[in-house]
Amino acid sequence: MNQDQGHRQHEAGPPLTLSGQAKTFDALAMYAFVVLGLPDGMIGTAWPAVRGGFHAPLEDLGIVLLVSTFGAIASSSVAGVLLGRLGIRRMIMLAGSIAALGAVGIIVSPVLWAFVLSGTGIGVAAGFLDSSVNTAVALANRNRLLNMLHGCYGIGTTIGPLVITAALLAGSWRPGYAVLLAVELAMVGGWWLAGRRLEARAVEGTPMGETPTTAVPAEQVPAENVPIGSAAPERALSRSRLVVTVALGLVVFMVYTGFEVSAGQWEPSFDRGPLHMGTGPTGLATFGYWGALTLARFALAAPRRPLSQAGIVRWGCIVALGGAALVWWRPSSVAALVGLVVIGGALAGIFPALVALTPSRVGEEMARHVIGWQIGAAGIGGSAISAAFGAIFQHYGLREFGPALVVMALVVLVGGVVLEHAAPAQLAR
Repeated sequence: MNQDQGHRQHEAGPPLTLSGQAKTFDALAMYAFVVLGLPDGMIGTAWPAVRGGFHAPLEDLGIVLLVSTFGAIASSSVAGVLLGRLGIRRMIMLAGSIAALGAVGIIVSPVLWAFVLSGTGIGVAAGFLDSSVNTAVALANRNRLLNMLHGCYGIGTTIGPLVITAALLAGSWRPGYAVLLAVELAMVGGWWLAGRRLEARAVEGTPMGETPTTAVPAEQVPAENVPIGSAAPERALSRSRLVVTVALGLVVFMVYTGFEVSAGQWEPSFDRGPLHMGTGPTGLATFGYWGALTLARFALAAPRRPLSQAGIVRWGCIVALGGAALVWWRPSSVAALVGLVVIGGALAGIFPALVALTPSRVGEEMARHVIGWQIGAAGIGGSAISAAFGAIFQHYGLREFGPALVVMALVVLVGGVVLEHAAPAQLAR
């Protein structure tokens, strides 16, 4: 450690271990991921009413998601730099403030273009929050916390449809976004009240009982106003292989997220259309998809012994393919809904496992930047592929929902296998 790094560490305070601050960090980070998931669970359920009020075509949902993703991509690409300068606490406060402004814009939007532009703010906030927390926790080798965070994201996406369904039953979708505004402000207030001493180095603590296999030196984890320090040397990888590994990883993140988001966002329209379900049952069915995603993530966080992250990716893809095939076959409405629940549960561990594998595939120094890029790629996939689904359904009808899911499941499975063989990860963790 050089003198400047030592001086910055002294100013920031001693490293945090198993302490109240570490527990507070975990609790606030998990709440932040609940808030992160809320708008993703809300938009698909709200869209039939939103497009009706604005007289928009079915496929414009893809445009809404695509435009908001531009903000997420931009923020994800610079999240690593800002994280080192601001620390996680200020990054999350910044993200929550931007998202709150976006929620206000959505609530008062008189026309569709105002709705879309306001949603862009929520996308920017999501990019900052998602990239910075994932990066810090992954570099600390806290895979159980990583699954817990994504499980909390699933809580948000699970609650989202219920919030909008309750608002619709009360007469309008707009009060649902007032709820989003309230929880965003609560998140900002929580991190502000936690105080300046709650820094990102709290990820080194293990209040949930997990045992990281590799300790991360304090100067390597972004703290309040402390630039990210130097990481351990990367594994010996040729430059060309590193480029291929990073590129393949971006593609896999893009396609996987497109699969997960499209299944959740278009299920309400599929339920209301080909399955002829009402508003209440549709909300509950969508709750089932996101609920399965959530419960499975918490289940993966339960074992204290390290799980094979590559195995989680591989078997998750295989089971998801089976669920997609059931939706395509659709011998009954119940069978189709069961298939969607299976997809949700199967996909649960893939995203956090891919994040956890990144440092061992590209090295810790590159991972500080690559994880942010992957979050950006995930945003592109979530919006672009969902938009492509919308164009297909507008032209061929929502009955093509099942076949589209099967194609996506196959692409994710093949992409995951290719990535695993292109950059064999060190699975000791």
